[in-house]
Amino acid sequence: MPQGRSAIVSADASAGHGYRAVRLWLYAVAALIVLMIVVGGATRLTESGLSITEWKPVTGALPPLSQADWQAEFEKYKAIPQYEILNKGMGLEGFKRIFWWEWGHRLLGRLIGFAFLLPFLYFAVRGVLRGPLLAKCLGLFVLGGLQGAVGWWMVASGLSARTSVSQYRLAVHLTLACFILSAIIAVARSLTGAGKEKVPAPLRTGSLLLLALVLLQIFAGGLVAG
Repeated sequence: MPQGRSAIVSADASAGHGYRAVRLWLYAVAALIVLMIVVGGATRLTESGLSITEWKPVTGALPPLSQADWQAEFEKYKAIPQYEILNKGMGLEGFKRIFWWEWGHRLLGRLIGFAFLLPFLYFAVRGVLRGPLLAKCLGLFVLGGLQGAVGWWMVASGLSARTSVSQYRLAVHLTLACFILSAIIAVARSLTGAGKEKVPAPLRTGSLLLLALVLLQIFAGGLVAG
């Protein structure tokens, strides 16, 4: 085999191996997002989402480490309408039960951020992510950051005049999570042989319409959740 052609074949094989690693990474992040949605649902059903009344992206990763820390967090919770109207008389142990759900939900969000960012930087530096693929992955990261902001926007709606978060903001938060999940799977599949097959236009249009209807149904479900 000529040397030039051999180099091309070797480069293609290397790229294929790199794309396989990228696919595994994206599918792993997708699995974490599914877990995040499940934990978020449990947090909603246990009415735990307002137990942490502040957004501290860095220091908030640590839970209360002393009795004084726990009491301080509990006092903050006592100041919001949910405690005054729904949970008046709740003890510290009861507060801890709802706190751990919300703390776990937020911690999982942070873990997903790192699980995406660190491999993203590695693949980008190695040149595996480039061109349109780099742009798509960067877009996914931006969507993830937006999801974190939407999450706090949702929580903030229940800290002053309500006993729960706004159902509209909840629906946006849930729908965006499902959209990100769909997008990350789509990017992963685009790196397979199946993802490169030419799809007839009517089938593609129908699939996108079905996805839009599913997301609309998820949004509607968020409006009546809990």
